Amino acid sequence: MTQHSPMQTKRSHTGDPMLKKILTLIITIGWSCSVIQLTNAQGMGFGTGEGLPEFDITNLTGDLYRFRSLRHFGMFLVTPEGIILVDPTNSRVAPWLREQLDERFGLPVRYVIYSHAHNDHASGGEAFADTATFIGHENMRKNLMRPEENTPLLPRERLWDANQDGLIQQVEAEGTALENNFSQADTDGNGGLNRTEIWARQFSGSQIPPDIYYSDHAKITLGGKTVELHYTGRNHTDDMTVVLFPEERIIYTVDFLTPKRPPRTQLHGGFVRDWVESLHQVEQLDFDVISPGHELPGTKADVTEQREYLEQLVAAVSTGIDEGKNKEELVETILMENYDHLIEYDLSRPLNVDGAYEMLVSQYPR
Repeated sequence: MTQHSPMQTKRSHTGDPMLKKILTLIITIGWSCSVIQLTNAQGMGFGTGEGLPEFDITNLTGDLYRFRSLRHFGMFLVTPEGIILVDPTNSRVAPWLREQLDERFGLPVRYVIYSHAHNDHASGGEAFADTATFIGHENMRKNLMRPEENTPLLPRERLWDANQDGLIQQVEAEGTALENNFSQADTDGNGGLNRTEIWARQFSGSQIPPDIYYSDHAKITLGGKTVELHYTGRNHTDDMTVVLFPEERIIYTVDFLTPKRPPRTQLHGGFVRDWVESLHQVEQLDFDVISPGHELPGTKADVTEQREYLEQLVAAVSTGIDEGKNKEELVETILMENYDHLIEYDLSRPLNVDGAYEMLVSQYPR
C-alpha cells in the first residue's frame, strides 16, 4: 500500500455500455430494497430489519461484490492474489462471509479496510485476522482507545447534562442519541452514563485495530487491481474513509452519505459544518456510482443533493440561533420541504434540526 496525492485527471465514462449496465443493476437492487425497508419502517418499526435478508451477496460488476447484514452493507474485491474486504460489519456476518469467500473463491482476505471505527461496521475482523492486514484512517487510533473513567463529557453531551453532575441520567437522555438501550449501556448500574460508557456504545466491540494507518490518501494494489482510500474530512466521524474502486468507477460511503435518505436522525456525534465540506470533497472524486453502507445505491447527483440539504439545514439553524430561537422553535419551523421526497424524511427532518442545533451550539460557539 502506498500513499498518493489526489487524482488530477477527471474523465467521464457515462457513455460506456458496461457502466450503464452496472448503474442499472445497482439502482434496481437499491430500489427493490427501499420498498421493503420503507414498508418495514412504516409498519413494523424503524430499524428492525424485519423482512430483509439477513445475509446475502450481490455481484455489482466484474470482481466487485456487495454483501449484506440486514440494513448494513460491506464490499469486497476479488483479485488473483486474494480479496480486499471493506467493513467486516459485525461478528455475526463475518464468519458467514468467511465461509462464503472460501467456498466461492478459495482465496484469502489479504486486506480489510475500515470505513470508520464504529462497532456496527468495523467489528468482526477476527474472522479474517489470520490472513489480513487491517487499514484505517489515523484518527481511528485514538477513537478505539477506551477513555479513562474520569474523562469529562464531550461539549454536546454537556448540553444534555441538566443537573451538571457529569453523568447523563435516563431522563436527560430522552430525545437524544443515548435514549435507546440505556440500561444496557449503564454497565456500572448507577443510573447515569459517563464518558466511558457513552464511548462504549459505538466503539466497544471486536474491532481489530488497524495495522496500517493513513492520513489523507492511500491506495492498495493487489493482484493487478487497485483500491483507493480517501479522507474527505470530518463528517459523521473524524476518521471516515471513502473507498474508491477506480476501474469500476464506484465509491463506498458509510453513514455520512446515504443516497436518497437524509443523514440519520440526530446526526449522532458528527461535525455538521465540516460535513458540508466533506461532501464537497466527495463531489471532486472521479466516480459514477455510490454503493453505500446502508440502503440505496445512487450517483454523483445524490452527493450534490445531500450537500445542498446540509448546507440549507446549517444555514437555517445558524440563522435561527442568531435570532435567539431555541431548539424547539427551530424544529417546528425548519421544514426542509424541498426534500420531503427523501426516504424517512418525516423521521429524520426534525431530528436533523435538533442535532444540527446541538452541534452548532456546542462545537462552534459564537
